[in-house]
Amino acid sequence: MSTGEPVITQAALSGQTDGAAYTLQYKNRFLYSKYNPQKSVLAAIAALEILPDSLVLVFSPCLFYGWKELKEKCDAASSEILCVEAEEALHEFAQKAIQDQKLAATLLPLSQNTARGLDSFISKAQKKFRRVLRLDFSAGVSFNAEFYKSFFECAQNIVAAFWKNRLTLVRLGRLYCKNIFKNLIAAASALPFETLEKTVEKPILVCGAGESLDELTALARQKASQAKNPAAQTETDCKTKNAAAIAAINERFFVLAVDAALPALAAAGIKIDAAVATESQLAIEKAYIGFSQNKETAAPSPLFFFDLTSRAAIVRRLCADKNCSQAQNCGADACFYFSEFDKNHFIGRLAEQGLLPTSAPPLGSVGLTATYLALRLRKTQSVPVYVLGLDFSFSAGRTHARGTAQSKALFFTADRFRPAQNCAAAFAPGTEKIVGKDGRVFWSSKNMLGYADLFRDYFKGAPNLFDAGYCGIDLGLKRRPLADILDAPVLGPSNDLGRAASNYYGLSNDCGLANDFGNGQKARRFLADELSALRALADLLSKGDGSDFRDKSVSLDAQILRELRGREYLYLHFPDGTDAKTDRAFLTRVRAQIDFFAKDIETALAADSLIAAR
Repeated sequence: MSTGEPVITQAALSGQTDGAAYTLQYKNRFLYSKYNPQKSVLAAIAALEILPDSLVLVFSPCLFYGWKELKEKCDAASSEILCVEAEEALHEFAQKAIQDQKLAATLLPLSQNTARGLDSFISKAQKKFRRVLRLDFSAGVSFNAEFYKSFFECAQNIVAAFWKNRLTLVRLGRLYCKNIFKNLIAAASALPFETLEKTVEKPILVCGAGESLDELTALARQKASQAKNPAAQTETDCKTKNAAAIAAINERFFVLAVDAALPALAAAGIKIDAAVATESQLAIEKAYIGFSQNKETAAPSPLFFFDLTSRAAIVRRLCADKNCSQAQNCGADACFYFSEFDKNHFIGRLAEQGLLPTSAPPLGSVGLTATYLALRLRKTQSVPVYVLGLDFSFSAGRTHARGTAQSKALFFTADRFRPAQNCAAAFAPGTEKIVGKDGRVFWSSKNMLGYADLFRDYFKGAPNLFDAGYCGIDLGLKRRPLADILDAPVLGPSNDLGRAASNYYGLSNDCGLANDFGNGQKARRFLADELSALRALADLLSKGDGSDFRDKSVSLDAQILRELRGREYLYLHFPDGTDAKTDRAFLTRVRAQIDFFAKDIETALAADSLIAAR
């Protein structure tokens, strides 16, 4: 909040004064030269190289000297200008200047001088900006120098993230959309996340698949070993005490595991209350090999949190037969969420139909997503959340915890020429050495370092969020050694099936676990309508004006663009797929994609799964 008002004063005329004879004074400071107010601005504009599709951030525009010259230069380069002012008094002054001079200028509202407001402007802009430039129009930037520096960096990061995401969509966009269609009926019939939110009363242990997970599985085996007395106990007694020792560990936590950690935890006898599955590719299948209901203990399968883009084959396999009548099915309960990998009208249509699950930020890593879900699942902020196995690094020769699919694969392929180690990962291009929390040397990649930075930024300040891992990258959280929290008194309800306080998952009984939520038929209708629309579009693209689906009230190109709106999945993965086009080469590729997605929708409608039948 400013304490003064900007005042226009007469410039001291000189032989070098060029046009402008007024300067601006604010807080006992001149914001322009007293002798030639617009000289420095015009010089900066002349020196500015504006490439096509640039976003020029004009900071503290005030009197808008040089606006005409900058506008002409941006129009010639097909670029846009956004004016930003952080001082309230100067913002009001700039807004009045726009009105008085009748300028076609966009001044970001003061309340939107945030990362969210900037992201909203960039996402709604008609252009897809490729770069961001900064131009200071007055010395008013000096009053909030750090803000303008951060704002400019934020804009650069948003634009860079968009194009980085574009690269991901080119590679995986079609797979994401394919899985959405195949998972839609299951998601519509599954447990709504809202019924589970704020229901976990016990401390939550988020388990990743990094090396620090070894400490938990080793302690579980150690406690189990201590419970045995081979000299005095029968084999049956040993099994009983072994199970009791593992149960004592299980009783302390609500264990929320990433899918890659499932084999290691299951092998150690640790009960997994819930699992998070985000991966859409085939590679994750190996984490589910042999995963089924424990027939000896009759322990139910974890509650699975699936992303709407998760690999559909895993969803069908885990949730198709809840009664386990088929050997390959474990009959898990499922809950879906949606990581917003792109903002488009197709996603908006799903939301309008009530078919889009609760949204989660696109954090990119299953470990970050699991932590995000854990914070939403805990009943109150006083419930502690511990993260373990989120190392974002690895030691030479290893990449994952013992017992994971990746670790087992090293032993399966080992022979006298190839040891059971993966040293190539540590010395691959792009990896670098880091010093872990325990002082040892680890290796990490640019992607994992990026995830670690994102973790620190996103979860900074989260109450009662602790790091229980003994190694790996520092996550910026308070450290709580695993041995200490395992020996702490039990908090929250026990895991007894007969308890009244909560169900087997550790969730409150009023969370609404049910078998029918009535949206399955709505999802089927949506898919059937989409299939019909795709067939009509295919006919329109093939026959043009001769199509039975031709709307003669509009031009052919206009009708095609209308039909493509809300069906971005047909071209989202094209290198030039940021917008729909009507040129022949683009539409030829779109026509080929229609058959691909039509077949996926037919498969989804024909799938015979329990969730689809609810």
